[in-house]
Amino acid sequence: LGYYKQIPELNAAIDAIAAWSIGKGYIADEATTLILDQINGWGKDTFNSILAGMIRIYHIGGDAYSEIIRDDGNLMNLKPMSPSNIQHVVNRKGRIIRYEQINKADSKSQPLKFQPEEIFHLSRNRLGDEIHGEGIIKAVEPIILMRNEAMTDWKRVLHRNIDPQRLHYLDTD
Repeated sequence: LGYYKQIPELNAAIDAIAAWSIGKGYIADEATTLILDQINGWGKDTFNSILAGMIRIYHIGGDAYSEIIRDDGNLMNLKPMSPSNIQHVVNRKGRIIRYEQINKADSKSQPLKFQPEEIFHLSRNRLGDEIHGEGIIKAVEPIILMRNEAMTDWKRVLHRNIDPQRLHYLDTD
């Protein structure tokens, strides 16, 4: 997340992927469209902005979560959740049996437990029996570090051209 917030090129690329992914919106029957138009996340979201946010999050960290809020079995809302607070609980066969939302502010409190059908979970590039997805940040981190190092070095070179390190006085004809 730190690289996403600090590197404008990375931020723009991930935002472009999210915008492209939801750019045309969705196609659904009239009843489904009516339900999806009522979704407002934490109060100011739309269904498209929730999906765009989840796409950003799973490209950054590999997994994105939203709580599915139902009323009498009908979808009422999707509330985005921070992936840093969510843990998977799996059985011996590797199937998710529940999600737990931990409270990082109060480590002694019991985690909130959610059944798999209560969480909308997107994973990016899950391979084999992995339970978490892989974000793109890990793959581009060496390039980010090399770029930052090169920019720092080039800044130093340019400053030395402006403010010389040594002055040589020569008595010549």
